Amino acid sequence: MTTENTTPLEHFVHASRETGAIWGLHCKDGWVICDSAIYEDTDVMPFWSSREAAEIHCIDEWADFAPVAIPLEEFVDEWLIGLANDAVMLGPDWGINLSGEEVEPVELANKFHLK
Repeated sequence: MTTENTTPLEHFVHASRETGAIWGLHCKDGWVICDSAIYEDTDVMPFWSSREAAEIHCIDEWADFAPVAIPLEEFVDEWLIGLANDAVMLGPDWGINLSGEEVEPVELANKFHLK
């Protein structure tokens, strides 16, 4: 359940559990990856808890991208391990200005495994 005191990360986890999917942006050249605003020489891969939230970013330099659903179980069991191995941070539910939390894959995995 989300409340007014729910953090963006908690909302991301809750909403993704509800729908059973995570949304990323993909095109023929691959997935969207950004430079970290916090950590030097670090990549961040943004993900969203809804198609609509992801889709609003498919403009300007990302106009060739489209939202693609990743089943939640696959995301938690496969993607988060791969991203951790590649030292890529995650940007859960970044807003229109592409800003928000930058989270370690292990931290996000722990949030999904907590019931």
